[in-house]
Amino acid sequence: ALARQFPEPLNDVYRVEAFVGQGAFSTVWRATHRTSGQVRAIKKIDTTDLSPREIAHEVTDCMRRLAVLLIPSLVASERPARVGRALQQELEDRSLRSGGRGQHGLEGKVPHPDPIPGSQTWPSGSDKCGARNAYECGDGEHCCCMFGCIYDVEKDACSGCDPSDPLVAKFHIPASHLWRTCNIKNSHKCGSACCCNAGYQWGLESRRCEETKDLAELPKSLPQRQVPQEDLVPGSQTWIEAGLTCESRNAYSCSDGRHCCCRFGCLFNAEQDSCTACRDDTPEVQSFHIPSSHLWTERIEEGSCTPEHSHVCGKSCCCHGQYRWDLEQRHCVRAGVVKAPRRIGVLTPPKPAPIAGSQTWLSCEAKNAYVCGSNHCCCMFGCEYNLERDACSSCNDKDPLVAKFHIPASHLWTARRQEKNCDASNSHRCGQSCCCNGDYVWDMELRRCTQAAQADETTTES
Repeated sequence: ALARQFPEPLNDVYRVEAFVGQGAFSTVWRATHRTSGQVRAIKKIDTTDLSPREIAHEVTDCMRRLAVLLIPSLVASERPARVGRALQQELEDRSLRSGGRGQHGLEGKVPHPDPIPGSQTWPSGSDKCGARNAYECGDGEHCCCMFGCIYDVEKDACSGCDPSDPLVAKFHIPASHLWRTCNIKNSHKCGSACCCNAGYQWGLESRRCEETKDLAELPKSLPQRQVPQEDLVPGSQTWIEAGLTCESRNAYSCSDGRHCCCRFGCLFNAEQDSCTACRDDTPEVQSFHIPSSHLWTERIEEGSCTPEHSHVCGKSCCCHGQYRWDLEQRHCVRAGVVKAPRRIGVLTPPKPAPIAGSQTWLSCEAKNAYVCGSNHCCCMFGCEYNLERDACSSCNDKDPLVAKFHIPASHLWTARRQEKNCDASNSHRCGQSCCCNGDYVWDMELRRCTQAAQADETTTES
């Protein structure tokens, strides 16, 4: 399933295995070379809002990390040429900054400690870091990946350890492959050898790992990614008033405390008045699920998500709309950047068409019509007036008016099924459902028929 998201030439060389994480403009995936078995990161970048200089920076960053870069949107006219010029300048700038040493930014500078966000929450023990291919670093509570390993957010551990990684080749302690263990202070295992921890370098004279200030720069942190807006189900306050729960309809309680919002990966089905068609392979779930939450005990055994402001989504957990997962604090926090909601207009219903002379009828209902105008009758949607019979007939359940303007889920109403009538004010029977009368529309939030002139003054958020 993952292979379909990548071009064939890449799939021929690499086997994409898992989603690792995302930034504001990119997603990162773990892949294995089909021939050598080496593990690489694939960075898939959306360049729509990036300048050529920013794209060039991403390219050189991937070169430094020996990652595979995929830019699916770099196809517009002169942009590749402009990016090429920016890339040349970026490489020249990096060469000047490094004094011409090394390639692709892999100068002799010692790597800067890069603590794994939230690793202070890993279960404590004699080797809490080592159990996840990491070592103690920073404030003594966090862990850093061993050289040659990559942090996998879905496993919440360092994995894909490669003994041929450039960091291992460049910074392993000479002859340490002959040691039985890596018991030198401030060192860790890397491949078949030992390496000094980030921020330290091997002193050949002192034969120990010495702290150094000449460190390589940490990569710039990416801006926060826009998270989905909270999407209230219109009228869902009636579910709670009826004694139902949001969870019973694949939803969660929105922040206003009155409405329900569909879980990520589910869609609101107006005909069933419920969130349905839930899937775990939707872009929302893939992009915004809480990393490694599919491994949580309560998610597996109880089918629930315990962090505040989170809900079940597919096989994982997701933070509610307007919230994002803070990897360091390990809980859902208010997002600083939220996608603006889409706004859709209200359908314009047909105008009432009073039947001439129908004020003389004894009953509109008896002739497949409803009361309209000044004591006149109008044909129910889906029916046509027959002059010879002086009645509305040829009623069609599949008439376009019925399909377009029937009240969602009204075929499930008790009054419609048992008593064959519609108890909502300003509504009438149409096919197996109910429709609002001419010049009225169904207000999903208020759950009643309102005049179109009033509905036109506002739009519905979706």
